[in-house]
Amino acid sequence: MVEQCLGCYATTLRSLIDLGQQPPSNQFLAQRGEACEVHPLELLVCDTCGLGQLSKPISPSVVRSRFDWITYNEPEGHLDNLVDLLVASSQLSTQAKIVGITYKDDSTLARFQEKGIADTYRLKQEADLRIDVSLASLETIQQVLTPELAEHIASKIGQADILMVRHILEHAHHPNRLLDACNRLCKPDGLMVFEVPDCRKVLEGHDHCFLWEEHISYFTPDTLRTFLLANGYAETDMKIYPYPMEDSLVAIVRNVRSSPIGTGAHVDSELARLGGFAGSLHARGRDIKAYLEELQTAGKHVALFGAGHLAAKFINFYALVDCLVGVIDDNPNKLGRLMPGSNLPIIGSGCLETGDVDLCLLTLNPESEQKVRKAQADYLARGGQFRSIFSASSSSIYKDIEHDRA
Repeated sequence: MVEQCLGCYATTLRSLIDLGQQPPSNQFLAQRGEACEVHPLELLVCDTCGLGQLSKPISPSVVRSRFDWITYNEPEGHLDNLVDLLVASSQLSTQAKIVGITYKDDSTLARFQEKGIADTYRLKQEADLRIDVSLASLETIQQVLTPELAEHIASKIGQADILMVRHILEHAHHPNRLLDACNRLCKPDGLMVFEVPDCRKVLEGHDHCFLWEEHISYFTPDTLRTFLLANGYAETDMKIYPYPMEDSLVAIVRNVRSSPIGTGAHVDSELARLGGFAGSLHARGRDIKAYLEELQTAGKHVALFGAGHLAAKFINFYALVDCLVGVIDDNPNKLGRLMPGSNLPIIGSGCLETGDVDLCLLTLNPESEQKVRKAQADYLARGGQFRSIFSASSSSIYKDIEHDRA
């Protein structure tokens, strides 16, 4: 069966990056030899609309977390502005109904309540979505929220004047089906507010570790607009909220459906961006590995800091397991476990005090990075070094590599 593009339904998909068999990044192991499921991880591009997307996403039952202590945080610094904008643009009365799809909408709903809009509701996993798996999250919600179920939910709780849909569209195996479900949950002429990561910085910075089995579509403003137009939604206001790593891309969509519209005006720039991202994989991995091997030869020890999915992908994609002594993380639930795929040990930050690590590669956002630097001032004073694995960081390891090459 020929795969269709998730954004525009064309069959003009081709492979850009095939990473082979990869483990889910949340499958931390308790001991060596423990079984770890793997699945093909392949990035495709659509030559018609330019959307980057994964081929054959992992089944929700496989990617679902096995641990209740794994959490993911999204940037929220823009939410006050977004809520103010929504209240002003839609001229909401205090009787308006605001509905959220997942727990990622809770903080936005709280902001509406602060504005005096008391009728807020977030879909309940068991009562509304009929999910009885305790650790189910976005990977399961995107699967079960069909248009039929959404219509049933709306008949119980009423349709929303504003439907908040933060950070789930990029997780959807069938984003058109999720969009149709949102249509049923929202009043005709109401607003559906979709928020996704704007992937342009990641792609242009060649930060391959952001490829992740849980993110199926890699939207940019143009490909998100094309997706909405292909599904008949032309009344869209696009907002971009800047952040150091990934900007937040918000599409405010009027729930008025018309004939689907195709567009490919932007496709060349999208293809060039994704092509550069894919074409840099081998060289980026070769350069970082050679740099770390030189440090090893000089008797230096290197570790990562932050045992999250970005660290797991960084290690596995670039084959760095033999260049690192471990991954530092003081989360007591992670300490002593092994990273998925590499089996690198997760160790405490005490290793920085004992001089066992000369260079520490940070996998953190800038805010967390500054906290670590402050907390580890003694490590820095003794000559230890922190560098970021991300291209956009002012302390990016790639700046050192380029300097040495020059």
